[in-house]
Parts: sequence; C-alpha cells; structure tokens
Amino acid sequence: MSVMECIAELFGLLAKHKLLALLMVLAGGTYFTEWTRNKKKRLKYRHDALNRRQRAAGMKIALAEQLHTDDSEILSLRQKIINLPIMELIQGIKSGQYTAVQVLHAYQARALECTRQTNCVTEPVMEAEEWAKELDSRDDKSGLLFGIPFSVKESLGVEGYDCNYGISKYIDEIAKSDHVLIQVLKSQGAIPFMRTNLPQTMFSFTCSNPIFGETVNPYDCERSPGGSSGGEGALIGLNGSLFGIGSDIAGSVRVPAHYCGICALKPTHRRLSGKGEPTVVKGQKGIPGVNGPMARDVDTLVLVTKTMLQPKMFELDCSIAPVPFNDKVYQDKTPLTVGYYEEDGYFTPVPSCRRAVTMTVEALEKAGHKVVPFKIPSFKDGVEYAAGQHLFRLMHADANRRWFSHLDGEETDRFLSTQIAHSARPSLIHHLLYPHLFMSPREKTYLHNSKYGITTTDELYDNYALKDDYIAKFVAAWKDAGIDVLVAPAFGITAPSNDYGAKLMFLGGTTGLYNMIDFPAGVVKVTNVTVEDEEKLTHDFKIRDNYDRMAKEACKDSIGLPVGVQCVALPWREELCLRLMKEIETAIKEFPW
Repeated sequence: MSVMECIAELFGLLAKHKLLALLMVLAGGTYFTEWTRNKKKRLKYRHDALNRRQRAAGMKIALAEQLHTDDSEILSLRQKIINLPIMELIQGIKSGQYTAVQVLHAYQARALECTRQTNCVTEPVMEAEEWAKELDSRDDKSGLLFGIPFSVKESLGVEGYDCNYGISKYIDEIAKSDHVLIQVLKSQGAIPFMRTNLPQTMFSFTCSNPIFGETVNPYDCERSPGGSSGGEGALIGLNGSLFGIGSDIAGSVRVPAHYCGICALKPTHRRLSGKGEPTVVKGQKGIPGVNGPMARDVDTLVLVTKTMLQPKMFELDCSIAPVPFNDKVYQDKTPLTVGYYEEDGYFTPVPSCRRAVTMTVEALEKAGHKVVPFKIPSFKDGVEYAAGQHLFRLMHADANRRWFSHLDGEETDRFLSTQIAHSARPSLIHHLLYPHLFMSPREKTYLHNSKYGITTTDELYDNYALKDDYIAKFVAAWKDAGIDVLVAPAFGITAPSNDYGAKLMFLGGTTGLYNMIDFPAGVVKVTNVTVEDEEKLTHDFKIRDNYDRMAKEACKDSIGLPVGVQCVALPWREELCLRLMKEIETAIKEFPW
C-alpha cells in the first residue's frame, strides 16, 4: 500500500468516526499551543541569558581597563601580594605595608586573568573598591580578616545582585541583603570581590549553565573543575582568591577541592548559617545542604572557619547552634587514632585515589599517629550498595518534580541534559532496554532511586527511619574501632571532562554518605596522578559494569592532575576534622616520597 493510499484510508476512518477526529484535532491543537508557548518562553529566556552574560562581561571589561597598568613596580607588588600566605598579608595590611585597595587590585587583576583561562567568574562585585577604601580610612584595624578579598559562589546572596543558579527565569531577582556568612566576614574586615560560576540548578558535579557558560579545570582545560562549587574551585586553584564560600549537598565543595587541588570543609548541618542562599528544592530535608569554606591551604581554611563562628553569626541566625570555634581541640598535640579505608563497598576508586589514602596513612603513622583499618558498616542486611544509594532515594524523594520545575520552558544546559538522560529522566532506550539486559544491580538501584521517588508518607517516614538507624550503626562502628577521625578517598575518580562528570553522578554516594549521616568532612590535596597510576588504571582497574567502564575512560591521560583525601570527624567536631587536615598537609610535605 502506497503512502497516499494510507493517508486516504486514515481520512476515511476519521470521516466515519467524527468523535475520534474531533479528539485528535483537539489533542493536536493543545500540543501545538503548548509547543508554541514553550518556544516563546525559550526564546525569551535565551534572550535574557544573552543580555545577562553581556552585562557581566561589560563589568569585567570595565574593571580590567581600570586595573590595567604597565608600571613594573605595581605589577611586581601585585605578584608579591598574591604569593603571600594569608596571615602575613593581614599583618602587612594592619601594619600599613600594604593598603586594602592594593590587595584588592592584586586579586581583582589575578581573578580576571583566571577567568580568561577557565571562565570561573560570573561577575565582579563592583562595590569592592569602595569597601576597601573605607577600610583603609579606619583607625581600628582589628578584624580577623582585615582587608582580605574573598570570592562567593553565585548562589549566595550579595545585596544588589541576583542569584539565578544558571536558570534564566531567575535573572534579576535581586538579593535584598547579604548572606549571613558574608555579613559576618564583612564585619571582620573581609571584602567580597568576585562571584563564581556553578552548574544550572546546582544538582551536578559539572560546572556549566546557559547564562555564563562552561567552567573548566585549572590543570586541564579539557576537564571539569567539579561541581557545584566549581567556579570557586577553579578560581582558588589558580590563586585568584585566597578563600571562598561554596555549598555542599553531596560533595559540592569537596569534589571541586579534589579536582582543583585545594582545601574545603563541609560542616555539620547548622554549624554554619545557610541563611541567604535560597534552595533549588525547597522543603527537601532528607539530605541537608550546607555552606562551607574553600581555600588554597588549611591555615586559611581554619582562619575563615574561626572567623565565621563569631557571636555575630549566632545573632543573625538563631537557628544555628551557638558553638564558637574550639581552638584548644584544634591546637591539641595528642597523637590521634586515625581510621582509614580505600573503598566504601559502593565504588572502587581509581588507583591514584587509592594511593592517596595509602600515602596519607604512611605519613600519619610516621608522624606518630596510630592508624587502623575501618570498614564502612553495611546499610541494611541483604541490601547491596544501599549505603551510597540511600542518599539518592532521599534527595529525589519527589521523583524530581521540584528540581525539574525550575527547567520549565528553559534551555537546559547540555551537560545537565546528559546527566538527566543517564539518571533522573532516562531516555526510552535506558528505561526499557538497559534494566533488563545490560544493567548491574548497582546501576538498577541507582536508576530507580534517582527517578521514581517515594510515593507515600509511610514510605517517606520509613526512609527517614532507615537513615537514623544507619547513623546509629555508623557511630557504633566508629566507637568500636576506637578512632578519633577517619581518612577516606576524596572521590572515586580524578577530574573528568564535564561530559563524563554528567554521566557519573552516581559517584555522589562516595561523598554524599557524609551529608546523609551529617558528619563534618573536608578535603585536602596530597599528591598528583603519576605514570604508575596511569599504568595501573590501564591494566589493573576491574570493570564490573558500565559505571566502572565510564570511570576508567574518564580518568585516562590524567597524569599531573591533583588528588586529595577526605577527612571525617564525628558531628560537631569540625575542629578535629581541620586538625586532621593540617596534620596530613604537614606530614605529606615532610615525608620523603
């Protein structure tokens, strides 16, 4: 039968069944109307995004022109300032050796250079110079961070600037006040000077959005800086900022720290204020998101944490536990009992990430600490991969409805589209074919937990109860092992491309475990990928399923990339976590590798 004959037969059928014909016309009209409406929305949002990007670019160009100089003395001074450790710089400002404006100009110029390489900065904070001049005019220079510029993730409110999460519909929704942490830091003399890039909606280990584009890794422009605080990671990794403030719900300060060779701390929920960063998934309580500091070294991280844990923060946000920094715990010299593991039973890290743990354990033992193996307790008897996967069940409890609502009518970033197709909204082929023929139990579980959601209140309560039971089980295992702190892989892989980062979201279980059980966790760099690591990846890394295969492919040709370890303490023991990070940073430098 020819095509024309088929069409003629269809029209004949519709003529006999007028109701069917009417319904088809109505359905077609509704679909066309909706398609037209969404197309208009997308065009409007695309236009808004282009205008917002151009406006931000204009601010960067204006600042670059203002800072431009050929004076060798000024350029030499700026480089000297960039190279100074934070305490020396603060002392230099307070003594009058440097002005706050000179320090600001040095970091502004450096940050603009960094963003030309990596696209890490969304826009400068144009009032920064005015604040620096005001600091220089003061007689009282007693602030803990007096005159120090710092960067902030785009999602944290800065008065007079929008927080759009890379989502066009939220462009020009202006923050009416600073985030509480920014207010506290400013009260101690610090100056917010740059805002940094993030992935669209922030639910990603990549760093790209349709407004500001893709951010790349400071070590390799073909790779990702991580997410969602990837702009911070890239900027600090290139010495474009001494420290910054990011946010973390499954590893979003720790993964960029690992990928970019810097330090970061995810605190216990409600140890630091999150007031002033609107959440993308409002009402999601299963996995609490937190704000945390990121810095080029542990000394800076400690100073910033200490500065934020001031009475002013407790006054501005009464939901925060009024627990100041315990310097006695941090300065304690008593040898630690350190637990460690190289894999968590969920994913076997690539060789470089396992070696980083081995190096750390050897260095700590030589420094006089006791090290003991620690086994991550099973989540639930008879349930495979559950400890890492329960994170996704709680995060996606509403089957992603609120997350996806932000993308209605939006142009979805290409890396986020890839991520969604591999997890939260699998393609038809993934949905129908893979679960039955090609998927391992781990893949099936992840796909189920990241898509289908929790359907009843009883089921939601049961899942909260499972989390509470597991926290008690983890603490009991910790006490039985007699450990003070824990060393673990920072992540399962080293920095991949943004494309592979989008496909490997399941790795979030490695870091997200400590969001789920709400233990403070930090990352500190210990090594770089070696030729031997690369050879072991090629010949020894075991492939059990498609996730292992993608992880291996993502980590090929990684020689020279930074590798960190994750440091963990019991809840509310941030000072102990930071002490472990400092012990590791010192021991690694002194150990004769």
